[in-house]
Amino acid sequence: MAKQYTTPGAVVLGSDFKALGVARSLGRRGVPIVVVDNTPRSAWYSRYVMRRLPWSGAMEGEGFRDFLLEAAREYALDGWILFPMQDEAVEFVARHHDALAATYQLATQGWDVLRWACDKRLTHRLAAEAGVPYPRTWYPIAAADLERLDIAYPVIVKPAISVHLQYATRLKALPARTLDELRAQYAFAAGIIPADEIMIQETIPGAGRQQFSVAAYCREGEPLVRMTARRTRQYPIDYGLGSSFVEAMEVPELYELAEALLHGMRVTGMVEVEFKQDVRDGRYKLLDINVRPWGWHTLGRACGLDFPYIQYRDLTGQPVAPAAPRYGAHWVRMLTDIPAGISEVRAGRITPISYVRSLAGRTEFSVFDWRDPVPAFGDVGSAVSRAVGGRLKRKASA
Repeated sequence: MAKQYTTPGAVVLGSDFKALGVARSLGRRGVPIVVVDNTPRSAWYSRYVMRRLPWSGAMEGEGFRDFLLEAAREYALDGWILFPMQDEAVEFVARHHDALAATYQLATQGWDVLRWACDKRLTHRLAAEAGVPYPRTWYPIAAADLERLDIAYPVIVKPAISVHLQYATRLKALPARTLDELRAQYAFAAGIIPADEIMIQETIPGAGRQQFSVAAYCREGEPLVRMTARRTRQYPIDYGLGSSFVEAMEVPELYELAEALLHGMRVTGMVEVEFKQDVRDGRYKLLDINVRPWGWHTLGRACGLDFPYIQYRDLTGQPVAPAAPRYGAHWVRMLTDIPAGISEVRAGRITPISYVRSLAGRTEFSVFDWRDPVPAFGDVGSAVSRAVGGRLKRKASA
């Protein structure tokens, strides 16, 4: 018979470093943790995880829904909080909200709310209605539209909602500097994602030092706690899969922009709103809204805002006290920041000495922690496995 717990535990969908941050945040406070994933990564090996449930396949569809409901019955997880880590898992939980909410407590709202963040076409509509600047964007219906659209180069080709492009190319966007390049990139993207999900967006000049975020925990669109940060480095350095070095710094002018969007969505939960400052006009322009734990969410803990625990307290009916962040710390994912630093040195953006100096000071590591050391080995192992698998896949395709 499954053990009964006096406090609700957490079922974490995913086992990457974001999931590890949630597991450590809650596990250190005695909250039991179950991890579900199709590929064991860093959180899978954490000492704070009491049970690991392997799932074969994508985190989507009725099969995965039934798997989670059966796991709740088998392991007495009724009333536990379901935390999705990846965008596809967020969409899955949102679309199966009613069925899952009958068994679990959900850290995710329904699709009627979250679609405004997950579908970039709706995100841009929300931004336009809220008066928040965003990069100029075109929405072609077919390749023939590329000829008639008044496109100002350089641009990027990116998906409006699907993560298939990222999984296929290990990139979030495809750059194009001319019409011929745009035709080629559009054709490539159309072979991976539906044509009506392809967007073309102007490239905002500037590097990581122009990229900023507002991180918050909200209730019905009202931030209960909030902080700002600069996403100084990412990897790959131009159109990165994720941040590799983030500095907690105060940028108060971002709050009004972010809160206009959050109020419009009436979002509840952990949320990150990403901006880039356009060096041409100085304005902060919306890039993305993440309605899940973001890559660097553990930096909040170093600043006095432990976002997963704040959400846990709110979901379990405990008070959430207002708190102001303590700025000055930084977060680093060494596995990707070292190659990001090398790339930036080669591009002439920084010097080797300035890179080393940037790592000094109060540091929050994405994975390494001497109190929970094994996940660091799992993180490296999974990265090597992905790299080898990707190389073999490309070789087979060639």
